Amino acid sequence: MTAAPPRFVIDARYVEPKPSGIGRYVEALVERVPALDPQSRFELWTHPARPAPVTYPNVSCHPVPAPSDGLRTLLVPSWLGRLSSNDVVHFPFSILGRGLPCATVVTIHDLMWLEQPELVEGRPLMRRIRRPYYYRGVTWALRHATRLIAVSEATRARMLAAWPECEPRVRVTYNAVDARFGPAIAATGRAELLLGSAAPYYLLVGKNEPYKGHAVAVEAFAKSARDDERLVLIQRASGGRGLLELAARLGVAERVQLLPAVTSEDLVSLLQAARALLQPSIVEGFGIPVLEAMACGCPVIASDTAALVEVGGGASLHAAVGDASALAAAITRLRSENREDLRQRGLARAAQFSWERTAAETLAVYREAAAERARSAA
Repeated sequence: MTAAPPRFVIDARYVEPKPSGIGRYVEALVERVPALDPQSRFELWTHPARPAPVTYPNVSCHPVPAPSDGLRTLLVPSWLGRLSSNDVVHFPFSILGRGLPCATVVTIHDLMWLEQPELVEGRPLMRRIRRPYYYRGVTWALRHATRLIAVSEATRARMLAAWPECEPRVRVTYNAVDARFGPAIAATGRAELLLGSAAPYYLLVGKNEPYKGHAVAVEAFAKSARDDERLVLIQRASGGRGLLELAARLGVAERVQLLPAVTSEDLVSLLQAARALLQPSIVEGFGIPVLEAMACGCPVIASDTAALVEVGGGASLHAAVGDASALAAAITRLRSENREDLRQRGLARAAQFSWERTAAETLAVYREAAAERARSAA
């Protein structure tokens, strides 16, 4: 008797109104993967605020009220939705729970909770509460997932350092950038309107968490920026916490501007007009803002942590991790560089990544996991 084809289940709870890097990744997958295989059945476990993020004839959606980073995901993931031995379930946020009856795929974005938890959670009490959860979930994924997806070679290397035995099960599948991120066709003045100023500026994007190194960027700006230049912070979480006070102590508070939230369209406008994106992360698994900036024709000055060097691909400037003086020197160097050459190299580098390729490679991993499960059950 011919075995039934596998059903692919994607935990899409990160697709919600609140933006995040993982959310963008998951949304890109659910928008593309089912369309690549119209003969297969897909189920999405969705966030109640986005109960049906896509509508395809081969896709069913199952809203799950439990949070993606809650105990149910770790301890009783089979309660999240109905699974059979013929399914392949994808958890695209680094965590795998126990007791699942089917093949599993887990995307590992980074290993900070295993290696440097103080960088991802700066509050000691919350770190003591949260670390055991993530440590168990990530470790179980490394040891037991049928297939593992690493978002960069740098992340793959950290995975192998943590659990060398996972090497045969790891596949590298890069993130990408949405089509709306592109160079300006003509000057619009939108950035000037948003900022209330025509002064040249550097852009700092992302969560204000220890691993992002935003304080290093403020210090570097204070050391190297000209009097007519500004630093613009776009921060969707913990906006400005400690950074505005640091800017005041360094005497540059009047030239540091905080934008707590912007639309994706406004972010594109701000990237297109910025002198450079500063990405001084201490640790990264990939670094989507770097790719978004390069796709918009915005030069990038990043730390030399492995993932950012990998994603930059020779099209960005780099400074030593955590070194404000080195980052300041890179900002100064940008003034003497051929900025248009750097811009063109960034555009070419960003064009090498696509969500379509990410989706196709991810579907191939699902099929590998299904075939592995079938072999083990034979």
